[in-house]
Amino acid sequence: MQPAPDTHSSNGSRRRAVGFLAVALLVVWAPRPASAWSDPARRLIIEEAVRRLPDPMRGLLDGPTHLGRLQDAAAAPADDADTPGAPYQPDQDPRRVFRIDAAAGELPAFADIPRRQAEAEAALGAETVRRMGTAPWAATDALDRLAHALTDGRTDAIFASAGDLARIVADLHMPLHTTVNHDGQLTGNHGIGGVLAVGLIGRRLDACRKAVRQDRQVARYLADPADSLFNWLATAHGRTAPILEADTAARNRSTYNPAQHPEDLASPDAAKPYYEALAAELARRGAPEAAALRDAAAHLADLLYTAWVRAGKPLTLQPPDEDEDAGASPPYWLIALAAFMLFMLFWPRRQARPGDGDKGSAGSDPP
Repeated sequence: MQPAPDTHSSNGSRRRAVGFLAVALLVVWAPRPASAWSDPARRLIIEEAVRRLPDPMRGLLDGPTHLGRLQDAAAAPADDADTPGAPYQPDQDPRRVFRIDAAAGELPAFADIPRRQAEAEAALGAETVRRMGTAPWAATDALDRLAHALTDGRTDAIFASAGDLARIVADLHMPLHTTVNHDGQLTGNHGIGGVLAVGLIGRRLDACRKAVRQDRQVARYLADPADSLFNWLATAHGRTAPILEADTAARNRSTYNPAQHPEDLASPDAAKPYYEALAAELARRGAPEAAALRDAAAHLADLLYTAWVRAGKPLTLQPPDEDEDAGASPPYWLIALAAFMLFMLFWPRRQARPGDGDKGSAGSDPP
């Protein structure tokens, strides 16, 4: 007689297999948060922003040393965007997002949202504001800190606050940072966050650099930065729809789903049909991703210039007192030489006594 099959064990194995499959599907299809701009994109934004500054301010931040220091300061601590495939989590830092469409039905129209954070929190509640994000107010805070640092000539604080400002301004121009649909998870565009911030930029960096340099204008002073920041957010949000439309068209043309292949983000040779189709579809819609990068650079330049004007247009990054002392410092080598000459002039010399010369002459004769 053959033993009866162990139905309990068979059912357990079947449940484990089904559970594993469910987990695998969740991993593939779970919504992926939008990425911040990749490090190359952020560096491109900062480089162009500095190029747009007028002299003499541009001289303070131009050059490989200061420009590189500013670009390094703009890299967020443990920045997920610097690791392709590791997307940025918007909820981890509300200072880098502002979801215009958050909590639909609960918020007033975007135009009616108070432009000052304290007023917004009083009107909407602190938790609602946190859920929306605080990017515009974080930018104004960084702007204020930069102006104070420039006024005092605190070099470390200048680069720290300028780096914060650059990072925040770059991110609030990322269209997907202005919506709750930050990774296309609500519209079937899963993975578009990483594609836009890392995959596409990495494959088209030269084209992006050329596009960012178009329509270059000198930075201008902003009388009301807070109002400007909200206007920029509205423009960035308007670019979300054409980006999602372009992504949908590119997926249909290439039969490729980037959400299923996050490892392809860092591989320039992977998924070429999809990325070529995406670039073409974006171009048909006015290249909204290039416009976002270009606006980020131009508006960052405006804010840097505004901070400099507020600080009184300093000509160096050093403390004012140190600059004055350095300019008035006497030539110490000349003082030392004069002191030595006076020393030699007044040093008491031994007077010759009578007979010293004879003794010396006699002593010099040979025996």
